[in-house]
Amino acid sequence: MKNNIVYGDCLEVMSNVKDKTFDIVVSSPPYNINRKYNTYNDNKINFIDWQVEVWNTVCKKLKSRGHLFLNLQPSRKNPLWCYDLISRLDWKIQNTIIWNKQIEIDNHIRGQGTSFRSEKYLPNGWEFVFHLTKNGNTKISQEKSGVGYQPKYAQQNKKRYNSKGTRPTVNTWHIPYETIGNGKISNKKIKGGHPAVFPKNLVKKCIQLSGLEKGILFDCFAGTGTSFIAAQEMGLDYYGCDIDKQYVEFAKKRIKTSAIKMNLKYIKKRYGLKLDYLMDQ
Repeated sequence: MKNNIVYGDCLEVMSNVKDKTFDIVVSSPPYNINRKYNTYNDNKINFIDWQVEVWNTVCKKLKSRGHLFLNLQPSRKNPLWCYDLISRLDWKIQNTIIWNKQIEIDNHIRGQGTSFRSEKYLPNGWEFVFHLTKNGNTKISQEKSGVGYQPKYAQQNKKRYNSKGTRPTVNTWHIPYETIGNGKISNKKIKGGHPAVFPKNLVKKCIQLSGLEKGILFDCFAGTGTSFIAAQEMGLDYYGCDIDKQYVEFAKKRIKTSAIKMNLKYIKKRYGLKLDYLMDQ
């Protein structure tokens, strides 16, 4: 039960998984805001109750020292629904992270996102990533998730903090979308028709914070496989599901292509071969 994405309802799929199987979960459910998915109806009457059942089941499938990173976004209709959900889960909040998709700094917007002009509302530039663990005190890796010092002050800060060249990350991450506003990346190639794909680097940052170098990443709303590609590139195994058959088939092809490119990169580095024409396919 690893390195596979299956087609099926998440609760039904998890009913066939033993408890304490997975090491980390990085996932994002639908937000109940009428997004246009292929098969899923993003307008459930009992949405919060359903989500509580899903994530409490997920917690049972995680190992006791596991990590659950849950990406959620408040809505204008119900800005507090995220807290309502999280407060009803069995596992505890250890860190509340703000994922900045785009942010205004020095009179410029940094990052990519979906922007619009409105006479009433500002475009939303952030989402939550709730980090939950069994008791709210599981060890994390400040070293693996740390960031470098600014070059101008690097040597000074290394001596001051007796560090190896990194400082701890904070609970606000600026990680732009890969699929919006970048002419070098095709939306169709990455998104596969899915309306809500989070960036691969967001998943990688969560894995780094967990400190895991091996184990199984689980995603019960796998979409087009972004979390699995990130796990694969970070040396982890993966398993998960999606209720949309088209997304699952697209994800399998995308994951396979990613694995081939990883192998080509290794061969290029190991033997010094020029394989760029193959890696661009």
